[in-house]
Amino acid sequence: MATTVTVQNLTVTITEQYTLNGVSYGNTMNKTYIDNGQVSQRIMTVSSEGDGGDWTNILALSTADGQGQVVKTEYKYFRITNLDDTHTLHLRVYNGSDYVAVEVNPASSLLFMDAGIDSPTGTGAITFADIQAIAGQSSHASESLDVEFIMVTS
Repeated sequence: MATTVTVQNLTVTITEQYTLNGVSYGNTMNKTYIDNGQVSQRIMTVSSEGDGGDWTNILALSTADGQGQVVKTEYKYFRITNLDDTHTLHLRVYNGSDYVAVEVNPASSLLFMDAGIDSPTGTGAITFADIQAIAGQSSHASESLDVEFIMVTS
């Protein structure tokens, strides 16, 4: 069976506009990711800290496509947005041996536009080729929160 999916380019545009004392600041940045053939987008609920310390698995990166899993060597772009207006999203990025913790404030987003993040272990950058899982948890003791993510791969 031949695929009927036609690969497309993803263009991400970030525009900053700020005026202070009558002076405008900001810029517009465009980045294009070429030849993308897969996208995963979802709104989901992540558990609260009080749920036995459990983390909600958001995405797995591996060597094959599967349920909730994408091919990590084909990674291009990842955005996650905390849809809650009150509570912080705690993210846990796992590379098989170490975790990197990231907080996403209410009504804010985190972008992984390139393949590296810093490692707290001093072993250097963790690239998306290293990442095996991304999990989340609400900062609140008893209230979960909703997130939206989009992951684009080739």
